[in-house]
Amino acid sequence: MHIINDFFLLVWNEKPAKNVVFDENDMLKLNQNLSKTFDNFCDGVVILLIINSQNFANMALLEEPKSLLKTWFEEAVFSDKNLQTAQFKLLSYCIALGNLRVNEAIAKRLDILQKEGIISYDTMRFLQGLFALIEEKKVVTTSLHVKRATTHENYYKTAINGLHTAIENLLLLVENSRLKERLHVISERLEDQRFSIGITGVMNAGKSTMLNALLGQEVLGTAVVPETANLTVIKYAKEPYAVVNFWNEKEWANIEESSKSLKSLEAFVKESQAHFGEKLHTFVTKEGQSERIGVHDLVLYTSAKHSDKKCNLVKSVELYTDLKFVQDGVQIVDTPGLDDPVIQREEITLEYLSECDLMIHLMNAAQAATQKDVDFIIDALLYRNVAQLLVVITRIDVITQKELQEVIAYTKCSIEARLKEQNKGAKLDEVIAKIVFIPIAGKLALMHKLGHAEEALKLGYDMEQTGLPLVESYLEEVLFGSNSQKAHLIIASNQKEIESIMDETLKAFEEEQHFLTLSQEEIERAYLKHQEDKKAMMHFLEQIKSSVAQSQEEMRHYFMTLQTFATHRLSTLQNVLKRRISDDVSYEVSKHKKLPKEERIGSIIETAMKDGMIDLMRDYRYEFQKKMQNIVEYLDTKYGEFKEEEGVFLDAQAFCEAHLSSLSLFKNSAVLIAEVNDAIRAYGKSDGSALNVALDERLGKEFSHLKERVMEKIQSINQGLLSSFLKVSQAPAVRIEEHFLSKEALIETAMAQMQDVTHTKEARIGEIQEKERVMGVVLEDLRRLKEEK
Repeated sequence: MHIINDFFLLVWNEKPAKNVVFDENDMLKLNQNLSKTFDNFCDGVVILLIINSQNFANMALLEEPKSLLKTWFEEAVFSDKNLQTAQFKLLSYCIALGNLRVNEAIAKRLDILQKEGIISYDTMRFLQGLFALIEEKKVVTTSLHVKRATTHENYYKTAINGLHTAIENLLLLVENSRLKERLHVISERLEDQRFSIGITGVMNAGKSTMLNALLGQEVLGTAVVPETANLTVIKYAKEPYAVVNFWNEKEWANIEESSKSLKSLEAFVKESQAHFGEKLHTFVTKEGQSERIGVHDLVLYTSAKHSDKKCNLVKSVELYTDLKFVQDGVQIVDTPGLDDPVIQREEITLEYLSECDLMIHLMNAAQAATQKDVDFIIDALLYRNVAQLLVVITRIDVITQKELQEVIAYTKCSIEARLKEQNKGAKLDEVIAKIVFIPIAGKLALMHKLGHAEEALKLGYDMEQTGLPLVESYLEEVLFGSNSQKAHLIIASNQKEIESIMDETLKAFEEEQHFLTLSQEEIERAYLKHQEDKKAMMHFLEQIKSSVAQSQEEMRHYFMTLQTFATHRLSTLQNVLKRRISDDVSYEVSKHKKLPKEERIGSIIETAMKDGMIDLMRDYRYEFQKKMQNIVEYLDTKYGEFKEEEGVFLDAQAFCEAHLSSLSLFKNSAVLIAEVNDAIRAYGKSDGSALNVALDERLGKEFSHLKERVMEKIQSINQGLLSSFLKVSQAPAVRIEEHFLSKEALIETAMAQMQDVTHTKEARIGEIQEKERVMGVVLEDLRRLKEEK
């Protein structure tokens, strides 16, 4: 205040009026004037401040002082009182602003006026002295709080918490709206991750009991879903409910068609048709209907006793529960028994299982290693790409420890024998190495979980002895442990994206700090140079779009080639299978005067179909990958033409594995086996020519359906491939364009800040440096996350 008092005492020979105040509205108004034009504002300040009692009359004759008083302070009358009020507010503003650049500009203007004889030397020195006393506002940078991640019970949860914490910190640091949106997308993606556990076994293997024990509640079995043979997918929801999915018309027609050849299915279909009559199509519709129901109403749809036969028409069930076991994205696929007579349900089950991250196969200790069990284990490990299979031997409380070891040994021997039958004996060590055996007493474990531990203890089983904790530990480690491949993939891919956002943000901060050091002329030159570069960039992007569109069309045409390739391979497989069957029949009849065993024909068909489909899908992936690699190399070359920009950098093999892993088809061959054996019984000994005709008919019908299903699946996958490839191939162009736009925004901001002296460079630099410091902490935490792998 002494600066203002000194001014008024010397210039007006009096103190400033006590009723004059400088408030926020004055500050805002003068800030706006300063922001409009820096030079004009400084000129105006000097013009008003050099007016005193001696020159007032002369200055009142000029238009400029009057215009300033009216424009800046809304005073229409140019009086000494109004002028003094304006001077008070201008000095108060300059003191509050504390801007060195403004003060220096005013001092220079005073020097010019003195040299031109407009003001005296004393007036110049006095006013310059006052402005020299105004203290520059010190830049105070607010320290930012860094939230730190916490440790959880397993690797995955700890890592997920680390990524969420990093995102939470970065949302306070990142300023680019596009990058913020990417952080939100990553966060949502992490929340939506799912881990699926498939549970298999023959009827009465103890699946429901073990699952209830794992869940800690009688969700499955007689409590809610008695006598069910439906596929049930258990998921998490805050409010429990269920969704019942019925067969559609096409699926039901296939079941009816299969029943003509399979006695085991014939009774099921006849019962359903007789019971429902015309009403059957109120449940079985063209598109397939679903009903959302309460959990406790599920028994009315899936129980053989209580569903009024509706269970026959149910394809699958989705059961939503709030139980802790499924809270962290875990889903459980509880399958019907492997001996389910509805083979279409088995095919759907195998489709679900192909998407599972972990498979558990249950065997009753008293009925272990049935042929269904052994065939499933071999099929899963040789044909379904299952990396590891947990075999749970149930009901160990009814056998001795010695008998348990005999069950495991018998299972291994049965697997070996079956592999030899299929001429795959060399695969034994590979198969056995992928199996983990854990014995449990499921019913006793459930007693412990339901609060009836005393009953289990009386039978000699504490919780550890039931074996369930071993299963829980196994699941925890395989799904969420430090060796979980899926967990690492989720963490690594999302962490990489978070780090790329940080890298882009830090580069933007670096560029902005560079622009803050430039003069106005240098910034303007940088802007013009950027506009020239932008024109070249836009021309380049047009070329890239053309190249990508060309590649996309090329891939579309190649998909048609691949479909023809797949159709041809299936036709070849059909001919090979027919020849193998014919040769086997001819050999048995000529050498042993009898027909081959039905089991042998079944094995020939099963093995040929599985091996043939595996070979087809493997070769399809290889052919697609080869074509894709050529396109990637072409696009990399096109991107390389634009300075040093990064190219597509797509690993074609990894891309194909990720997108084509679901290109596998599960087709139950029971109907084909039955029909082929019928034909062999009818013509095998008497008429080879008629047998060939019958085989052509049976195999032709089967492979016609198979080709249709393969084409449906391939076309669906091809659409996904094309969409993903387009996104990947365009990504570098998107990054280039976004970088140019971000840089342009930075230059424009710098140009605007040059005109806005209310914006303090030092304050902004301090803010950036604080954000960089916090980003360094976040980055260090992310690096530590990698090291703790």
